[in-house]
Amino acid sequence: MPLRRVDVVLLFPFKQSIRWAVAFLTIMSLLWLSPFVSAQTEPETPSVNPLGYVARIHNDSPEEVADALRRAESLYLEGKLSELTDPISIVLHGPEVEIFFKDKYDEYKNIVDLAARLSAFGVVNVQVCETQTGIMGRSRSSIHSFIGTIPFGPTEVKRLLNQQSYVYF
Repeated sequence: MPLRRVDVVLLFPFKQSIRWAVAFLTIMSLLWLSPFVSAQTEPETPSVNPLGYVARIHNDSPEEVADALRRAESLYLEGKLSELTDPISIVLHGPEVEIFFKDKYDEYKNIVDLAARLSAFGVVNVQVCETQTGIMGRSRSSIHSFIGTIPFGPTEVKRLLNQQSYVYF
């Protein structure tokens, strides 16, 4: 909420105590009214995506990521994802980010291929946490090219839920 400067000049020929009382009441009323005035002047910004979904990943395991991808695929194949929805966000910020390291492809081939296919169809948007990747001693170049990165995963999940009105799927 932007702050606005308000100048109040009180010119009263009365006693000093009355002047202070009026000044105090004026300032208090301005402070009391300021939330209402700013609420009326600031336009409501509707959610960019009221139909957005984010996968809930708690156990930081490849199996949980695979389950989320299979569920997204199932919803897509059954036609239950509206054309109005953005891709389902899958934000990884634990040790499971290793799934998408290029040198781990043989180990996680099925998961990576499913994620790549769903990304190409616009069903999912997989992002990994740069902080976690750095902790694991890796750089962006070690991650498959279809995977996005975000600076800090937990913050991105909160942003999607709170600012973009996404819900867990």
